Amino acid sequence: MQLKKRILFILLLAMAALVGALSLMGWLGEQRWQQRYNDALLQNQRIAWDKLQGENLERLEALAHALLKDPAFRDLEAPNSVQRVDALLTQVLREQPPGLRIDVLSPRGALMATTDASLDPQPIAEIGWVQRAHAKAETVQTLSQTAPRQYDWVTVVGFDSGAIAIGQDIGPHLQDLASYLGGQIFVANMRGAETIGTAPGALQATGKIIPVRAKKADVEWVDTADQSTRALQLISQPLSNTDQRVVGALVWTQDVTASYRSDRLFNAIALAAALLFAVALVLSIAIYMRHAMEPLKRSVNVLKALANGRTDAALDDGDEESEDEAGAIARGVVAIRSELLNLETLRQERARTRIQQERLIRDQLRTLADSLDPASREEILASLGSHAEATAVPASGTSGTNVVANANASAPNQLAELAGILGRMSGLVSTQQNRLLKLLRELQAAMQTQALLASLQQELEIARQMQLSILPRVAPSAREVEIASTMIPAKEVGGDFYDYFPIDDEHLAVVVADVSGKGIPAAFFMAISRTLLKSNALHLRHPGKTISALNDQLCAENDQMMFVTVFYGVLHLPTGKFTYVNAGHNPPLRLRDGKAQYFPSGVNMALAVLEDQEYGEGEVQLEIGETLLLYTDGVTEATDAAGALFGEPALHASTEAISHDLGTAAIPQHILQAVRDFENGAAQADDITIVALTYRGAAA
Repeated sequence: MQLKKRILFILLLAMAALVGALSLMGWLGEQRWQQRYNDALLQNQRIAWDKLQGENLERLEALAHALLKDPAFRDLEAPNSVQRVDALLTQVLREQPPGLRIDVLSPRGALMATTDASLDPQPIAEIGWVQRAHAKAETVQTLSQTAPRQYDWVTVVGFDSGAIAIGQDIGPHLQDLASYLGGQIFVANMRGAETIGTAPGALQATGKIIPVRAKKADVEWVDTADQSTRALQLISQPLSNTDQRVVGALVWTQDVTASYRSDRLFNAIALAAALLFAVALVLSIAIYMRHAMEPLKRSVNVLKALANGRTDAALDDGDEESEDEAGAIARGVVAIRSELLNLETLRQERARTRIQQERLIRDQLRTLADSLDPASREEILASLGSHAEATAVPASGTSGTNVVANANASAPNQLAELAGILGRMSGLVSTQQNRLLKLLRELQAAMQTQALLASLQQELEIARQMQLSILPRVAPSAREVEIASTMIPAKEVGGDFYDYFPIDDEHLAVVVADVSGKGIPAAFFMAISRTLLKSNALHLRHPGKTISALNDQLCAENDQMMFVTVFYGVLHLPTGKFTYVNAGHNPPLRLRDGKAQYFPSGVNMALAVLEDQEYGEGEVQLEIGETLLLYTDGVTEATDAAGALFGEPALHASTEAISHDLGTAAIPQHILQAVRDFENGAAQADDITIVALTYRGAAA
C-alpha cells in the first residue's frame, strides 16, 4: 500500500475514532442528564403526592378529634349512645365532601357504627391499626385499598371506648395532583393494572404492566386509539401503608411526543454535521497529501527505473531544489543515479575480463581432458567445443550498454557450463579411482572371507567329530538287549544326544535328550549334560534321584538360560522291569506284536529351568521281543514344503508298519526314511535322534 493511502487510512481511522468517542461521550452525557431528569420527576411526583396526602390526612385527623369531643363518644355502652353516634355521623357526613366514610370501632376492631350504607359493610381500618391507636393513644394515618377499584386515606384515632376511623376516597383528589404536575395520574394495584385515574382506561389501553415494588421513569412508544404512535413518559413509584407494606403504585403519564421527536431530530442533525465536518476534513487532507506526494511519486518512479537498469530516467527540473523532505529524497536519487552510471562503466570492464578468463579456463580443461579414458575424453571435448566461440571480446567500437547486456546474458551461463564440465571431469576421475579401489577392496575381502570360511569349516568339522566321538559307538555287551541308534544334526553340530551304558551287571541305563537351540551353544550344553548325567547315574543309580541331581547342577551356572528335555530309563536285565523319568521329553513308543503304543505323557519339567525339583518315576514291564522306540522332536516336528508337521500320528503309523522280520538295527533307518519321504526335499528343521531297544529276555 502506498504511503499516501496509508496516511489517508490512518486519518480515516483517527476521524472515525474521534467521531465515535464524541458520539459515545454525547450519549453518555445524554443518559446521565436523562437519569437526573427522571430522578427529578420522581422526586417532584413524591413531593406533590406527600403534600396532597398530608393535607387530607391532617383534615381527617382534625375531623376525628372534633367528633370525639361530642358527649356521645364518652360511653358507647350507655343506652341509646350508638343511636346518637349514628345521628351525629350522618349529620357530619352531609357537611363533608363526597367520598368520606366514618367508622366507630371497638378495641377489638368490631364495627359499632358506620356511615357505609351497604348491607355487609367491612371496617376500613385493620385490627392492628385500631389496637395501636386505642392502646397507645396515637393517631394512625395510612393509605388502604378499601375496594377493588378504590383507595382511601385512612386516619384512626383512639379513645376510651375504642377508635374512630375516617376514610377519604383519593379518586376525586387525583385531578388536583394532575393539575399540579401536568399529564394524567393513576393508581395501579398490586398486579400492576390500573384501578383509578384521572383518565379512566387510558393506562390500561397502553398495555403496559406497571412495576409495583420498584421505581420507574422511562419514555415508551405506545399505540393510541386514533391509530397513531405517541411517546409516553411514564413515572411510577410504590405506595405503602403505615406498616411499610406496598399496597399499589402511583403512576404519572405525560405525552412527550413533540419534545422527544424534537430531541431526536436535533441529535440526528448534530451527528450529520459532525460527519460532514469529518468528511470535509478528510477530503481537504487528501487533496493536500496528493499535492505534497507528487515529488515523492516522481522520485519513486526514477528509483524503479534505475532498479530495472534504465539509467536514462531523471527527475523533473526543480525537484532537487526543494528544501523539504521531498527535495532531500530527490537529491539522494540523483546521487544514486550518478553512482549507478559509474558502476555501469566498471561492469563493462569486468565483463571483458571475465570473457577472456572463460577462454583461458576452456583451454586448460581441454588439456586436463587428455588424462581421461577415451570415452570420457570425447564427452568432455564435445562439451567444451560446443560453445568454444560462444563468447567473444566486444570490439572497441561496441557501445557500453551492449557490452553489459551481452556479458550479463552470457557470463552466468558460460560460468555455470564450465563449472558443470569441471564437476563432470572431477566425477569421472573420482569414478575411475573409486572403481579401482572397490575392485581392490572386493578382492581383499574375498580372500579374507575365503580364509575365514575355510577355518570355520575346519573348526566345525572338528567339533562334529568330537560330538560324534562322545556318543556310544558299539552296542552294549549284554545279551538281554539289542540297541540301534542314529543321530543327524540339523547343522554341523547339534543339541541332541543319546547314550546307553551299564550301571552294574544287572542294570542298563538308556537316555535320549534334546537341548534347546541348535549349533555350537547347544552342542556344548549337550556335552555337559551327558557327562553330568552319566556321572550321577553311576553314583545315584535311581532315575528320579539321578535326574533331580542333574537338574540342580545344570541350574547352578546357566547364564545362557538354556534347558534340556530328557527321557532317562534303567532296565533290569534279568526281569525286563524298566524304570524311567520323562523330564519334558517326547513320550517313547512300545512296539509289541505289530502294535505300537505311546508311553504316558510326562508331567515332569524340563531340566535347567528351576532348582530343587522332584522328578517322579514311571515303571513298565517289558516282554521278551518288545521294542522301545526313543526319539527327539526333530522327528515329529519335521515339515514338508507346505509347512505341515510330520506329527505323532504319522510316527505311530510308521512304527506299526515295521515288519516282524526287520531287525532292531534297521528300525532307526526305517523311521528316518519315513521322515525323509514326508519332507520330500524340504530342509531339515531340527536335530533328529532315534534309538531302538529290543528286550530279548534273560534266557537269551
